[in-house]
Amino acid sequence: MPYFIFYSLCLSIFFFAGCDSRKIIVPEFDEQNSMRLLTKLVSFGPRSAGTAANLRQAEFIAETARGYGAITNSIKFKQLTTEGLLEFINIEAVIPGRRKEFIIIGSHFDTKKMPAGIKFEGANDGASSTALLLEMIRTIKASETKPEYTLKFVFFDGEECFNEYGNNDALFGSKHYANQMKEQNLLPQCRALILLDMVGDKDLNITLPLDSDKGLSEMLFKAAARTGNSKYFDYLPTSLIDDHIPFKKMGIPAIDIIDFDFGPGNSFWHSSEDNIKNVSAKSLKIIGETTLNLLFLGNFAKKT
Repeated sequence: MPYFIFYSLCLSIFFFAGCDSRKIIVPEFDEQNSMRLLTKLVSFGPRSAGTAANLRQAEFIAETARGYGAITNSIKFKQLTTEGLLEFINIEAVIPGRRKEFIIIGSHFDTKKMPAGIKFEGANDGASSTALLLEMIRTIKASETKPEYTLKFVFFDGEECFNEYGNNDALFGSKHYANQMKEQNLLPQCRALILLDMVGDKDLNITLPLDSDKGLSEMLFKAAARTGNSKYFDYLPTSLIDDHIPFKKMGIPAIDIIDFDFGPGNSFWHSSEDNIKNVSAKSLKIIGETTLNLLFLGNFAKKT
């Protein structure tokens, strides 16, 4: 092996460890278990924020994450919406790392409230990223590999709007969580917010919004290259309203890993075509292994 190749390999493997001999092994993602979790989430039926089905789903998420070995916390709060006063619940699942500084990996689990007569499964928009986070928790804990930074997997409620996306309609869970972090003086300890949304599309094409943090985006593209998945990652020529926004506003580096091209002309988005048949385990594998590679080999050291 040529010296320069060996040197580059050492840099990637011993990234966090400096000059010590601690080898970083990236846990392997199980796409089949992720698909089973996705199917279970869809089985709860329509699960928009404030509904009994959404609450049952939240309980399942918390129980599953806790069963996999994460430290879980259910954060309930009430918020006035266009539908009246509703109760929301965020689920936090923590895997302690070698450092107290932490990275948030987020997903929303609520589904869009649809008009009567539309069968909306939310297999991609809601279930895919939620199942992916749960499987990442399972595989990290099963690998017994301790991450460098503490990992906070946060399942946000109320991402979807009830009427029209805007300052007072949508992103209820992520706004609440970000505000809690500010109140608890945790912002300085947060190294990044990595959001996943709509990541199960069979015809996968991740399109990072232009407002995604440049440094994190470059780190993600490098992780995609290391895993052989570069062709699935690109930029969207615009920004998006999504759960990364409240964190970005507070100065936290944030990235939104999203495929906002679901079906021809994005026609499957918020439609009856968002169902099990239009998502795939292969896509979950691509995103899962790339995100794990980013978490374990990325450089999240605070820029000075």
